[in-house]
Amino acid sequence: MGRREYRIDSAPNPSYPDASKRGHVTVKAFPDADAMKLAIQSGALDMAFTVTPTVAEQLSGVDGLSVKTIDAGYLYFVRPNLQRGPLADATVRKALDLGLDRTAFVQALKGGSVANGLFAHYYSFAGQEKVVTDTAAAKALLDEAGWLAGPDGVRVKDGQKLSLSLITYASRPDLGIIMHIMVSQLGELGIAATTSVVDDIRTAMTGGAYDLAMYAQHTAPTGEPSFFLNQFFRTGGANNLNGYSSATTDGLLDELGDLAPGAQRDAKAIKIQQQIHRDNAALLLVDPQWHIAVSKRLADYQPYCGDYYVVNPQLGLS
Repeated sequence: MGRREYRIDSAPNPSYPDASKRGHVTVKAFPDADAMKLAIQSGALDMAFTVTPTVAEQLSGVDGLSVKTIDAGYLYFVRPNLQRGPLADATVRKALDLGLDRTAFVQALKGGSVANGLFAHYYSFAGQEKVVTDTAAAKALLDEAGWLAGPDGVRVKDGQKLSLSLITYASRPDLGIIMHIMVSQLGELGIAATTSVVDDIRTAMTGGAYDLAMYAQHTAPTGEPSFFLNQFFRTGGANNLNGYSSATTDGLLDELGDLAPGAQRDAKAIKIQQQIHRDNAALLLVDPQWHIAVSKRLADYQPYCGDYYVVNPQLGLS
């Protein structure tokens, strides 16, 4: 039995200007990056949103196709399980934060920058954290936490090896690239790791059978910080799936809610990010760029940061 095709066929809204000049737009979902690559190469697509860095390089040399690169507006980060396992220990989380080399992730993705906060760098409330790599300090913290190197190089505590379960999801292939490199970096710290790709990352996190969840999120889809911060980091928040709870952070969020947009509110959002980073409730990874392949028909199309407004006024003109 073949894989079911998911598609949306849309027609121009007659209430908008120039509706009569616009054609229909069909949006298709693909099971993986290779399938989408083949579709745009064959002419079955006018846009592949988005493609992996490797596919972007391959398509850049194809006649009739071009690749546009944009700041995604997303954050790639890791959500540690704070309710069970080794990462419930703040010292172990800090060790991981110091042990990860984010520049290797950026290089592998062929674009973007090391994340220094929970929001894209161009926002006025973007974070100002100094994310550094210090392998020696990371190893010292693991020693301090009682995880000592075993005979095979894997750390052991109370007879139990330090092994972490990493999960990611197929719809964000960049995360899989990062996860592969992260396993190697964890190994350098004396940490074993297993990996898996799940269909639904939220369901997997709710089940609790993980240590590190790779995550991608547009953290300011409406251009302001409070929605994401409350959803993900307030005690009991709707998207607080990894069990973070801090009276300090909750209090700061209350104060944020009392402030009007402006410099004071931006400063409060930055302070909240400092506290979250101090607690290592989220391990910052990459402020990414995305690659979008287009045909000649869409040569003038300029994608908007993020994936909320793929169909914009420049798309669908006949």
